[in-house]
Amino acid sequence: MKASLSFLLALLLTVSALAQRPIRFYIGSLTPGPTSLISLCTLDPKTGAITRLDTFNQCKGPGYLALSPDQRHLYAATQSHELAAFAVDAQGRLTYLNSQAVEGTNPCHVSVHPGGKLAFVANYTSGSFTALPLGPDGRVQPAAFTEPYTGEGPSKPRQDKPHAHCSLSTPNGNYLYVTDLGTDRIMNYTVDARSGKVSANPAQASFSVHAGAGPRHLVAHPSGRFVYVLNELDATLTTLAVGKDGVLSPLDRVPTLPASFSGNNTAAAIRLHPNGNFLYVSNRGYNGLTAFRIQPGGKLTQVDTQTEQISMPRDFNIDPSGRYLIVANMDQDNLTVYQLDPSTGRMRFQGRSLSVSRPTCIVFLEKD
Repeated sequence: MKASLSFLLALLLTVSALAQRPIRFYIGSLTPGPTSLISLCTLDPKTGAITRLDTFNQCKGPGYLALSPDQRHLYAATQSHELAAFAVDAQGRLTYLNSQAVEGTNPCHVSVHPGGKLAFVANYTSGSFTALPLGPDGRVQPAAFTEPYTGEGPSKPRQDKPHAHCSLSTPNGNYLYVTDLGTDRIMNYTVDARSGKVSANPAQASFSVHAGAGPRHLVAHPSGRFVYVLNELDATLTTLAVGKDGVLSPLDRVPTLPASFSGNNTAAAIRLHPNGNFLYVSNRGYNGLTAFRIQPGGKLTQVDTQTEQISMPRDFNIDPSGRYLIVANMDQDNLTVYQLDPSTGRMRFQGRSLSVSRPTCIVFLEKD
């Protein structure tokens, strides 16, 4: 009995110690030229203070970042129209591995398949999507699949042609969705994890959101039952059910701005809380964050909105513990930290922190 109690106490002390360790994360930047940096930082879990540990400048304009599932490699979509690969060491520091052309222009988003063998890139200016194999050593291999889109939408000039903006797998890795801001469509693909083959989903090649919405980014609920799409042009959130064979169908649509707001605005980022119960979005123009509770049936109920010390929030992210949210203020060249209540989803301003040039993406390391 004493041995069991001693083991339990040791386990609790270990968990407590891990909870107090600084939380590491990366910041991508769209600053051009030699000042292009990926920054490695830590977040103090007790105070919310941020410290920069190191910077890396082996690629031009690393605007959007993604980690491999095992956290051993980091990938950056760059202004050189390439996908750059880095090895991640035990301290989180990066070693450049290689780059490959994305077969498109202005890649603005990258994600990695749950199996870790494919990277997916959305190319905004060329309006195309590319899949690139990833080698066992983490290096990016030449593109295996690319598809240019066609068409337009009603909101000119933003929808004068296709603009792919985000590509993301379902949690089980069987399906892949790509948002096209220019044509109000979400492209639907099947993914064969063994062969790495990406194909148009025969059950539904694409899903159309409402006209003029401009779908930008999306997230998939960890249950695999729902997908949430943030529409940039009209600042709405579309809730979609994921059915048989990855088919998307509409459940709900809600505004992300207060009814009293009348200025120019473009929606930016969307993130899920680690507990899967809350959803957060950012808006530029309104310059704020809006929080929603996810109901059992997948629909959303707004629970909070905050604007303090937020300016042009191109991206934000939530630390793995779910206690802090960090905002990338792109035009102010700094970060803003909020505390989160994991039981209510509400946000509380913590402070402004760390000067960083044109921050555009925040990605947390979740493993030590």
